[in-house]
Amino acid sequence: MKRRRDHRAYLIDIEGVLVRDKRYEPVPGVVDWINGLVRCGTPFCLVSNNTTHRPEDLIADLVAAGYNLHLEHLVGALGLGVQWLRQRERRNIMWLGTPTLADFWAKEGFELIDEGPCDAIVLGVNPELEPGDLDRVLPALLDDNADLVCLHRNSFYLDALGQRRLGPGAWAAALEALGGGGQGVTIGKPSTAIYEEALKRVGVPAEEALFISDDPISDLVTAGQLGMGTVFVLSGKYPDHEVLGRLDQEQWPDIICSSCSDLDEEGDH
Repeated sequence: MKRRRDHRAYLIDIEGVLVRDKRYEPVPGVVDWINGLVRCGTPFCLVSNNTTHRPEDLIADLVAAGYNLHLEHLVGALGLGVQWLRQRERRNIMWLGTPTLADFWAKEGFELIDEGPCDAIVLGVNPELEPGDLDRVLPALLDDNADLVCLHRNSFYLDALGQRRLGPGAWAAALEALGGGGQGVTIGKPSTAIYEEALKRVGVPAEEALFISDDPISDLVTAGQLGMGTVFVLSGKYPDHEVLGRLDQEQWPDIICSSCSDLDEEGDH
């Protein structure tokens, strides 16, 4: 693998990179590494598919874990989803994500519909989601042409017990197969929009950014296609590089390491 060292900024995933899973226990050595970026003034941002925490709560949990972070460090699928729906005046939504965020959507000015006509069906992580919940949205999807908005395409995630759970990408694939008449869109990774927003935030072209993630399929393939350097860390979803066998070799990451803190040894920080 060719190592890319011509970068000036970092784009960094959260779960599996800064913290192991949804317990938000920091990966050893990474608190010091991130806080070192802050001290040095190195441009970076967190590029997160998180749909279980309000953005301010997500940052608060990371601060509680020892990270010197602020809300402006975050570019998230949840916030971009709010923007997408507002810009298209989709105000009445069915939320198929975690119920604890119902008040978040209400505060942002959306009306949550349990069943019946709506503007959009919005998918996020929900460990309690069942097939019956998908049945409930079929009239809106098939009869009323509601949009299907998937906040990210992760097929699975690690819950607070470190166990794999189906993610919104799996549920979205089932609903998309039905062929509803509304628009289907993915907001977060691997959609290019969230990467482009993150690059604006750090102020560098793609060729000068390094993307760090524990998911080479959902995160790093798009980053590489956009011209970024890519780092696959083994601190999250995948404990080894066997998963790379699912990718063409030209899609493999530029660097594989145990965690972000190993990048010092690679000469990348």
